[in-house]
Amino acid sequence: NRDLKRFSYLFSLNFRAQEIILGLKYDTSMDLWSIGATIYEIACGNVMFSGKTNNQMLKLFMELKGKIPNKLIRKGQFRSNHFDDSCNFTSHETDKITQRDKVTVLPVINKSRSLSHELRGGERLTPENNTRVTHLVDLLDKIHMIDPQKRPSISDCLNHPFITEK
Repeated sequence: NRDLKRFSYLFSLNFRAQEIILGLKYDTSMDLWSIGATIYEIACGNVMFSGKTNNQMLKLFMELKGKIPNKLIRKGQFRSNHFDDSCNFTSHETDKITQRDKVTVLPVINKSRSLSHELRGGERLTPENNTRVTHLVDLLDKIHMIDPQKRPSISDCLNHPFITEK
């Protein structure tokens, strides 16, 4: 296992895992993250994380999953691009009036997204389809664990009820 040079732009932006953006060590679990984003897109026809920059992508991740643990932030080679010394998120946006870079420190990012709501699209589902969506939400929630060490193995995913149910 050789030490690879880390880049923050590996993978297409919409499928890029947070460990790449932060400059953490990565392995095949980053592929699983991308697969999950692809499954979401196929299931509902929308891009799961549609940020235009790495910084926006991290914010979108945290809006779904909550704050990235400080232990992961501190290990990141590119952490200073997105977090201050206290591990508060620094949101980088372009001011619409002045067109200058505006940095806002966000010590807390509240979860504001619900995969269950997004995948159901506000529709009432049959009990069978409701169960299917519930299983998909559970699978995607596990696949998109912020800590890559907590993501399931490919074998676990293949044995998940969303995959195995008929």
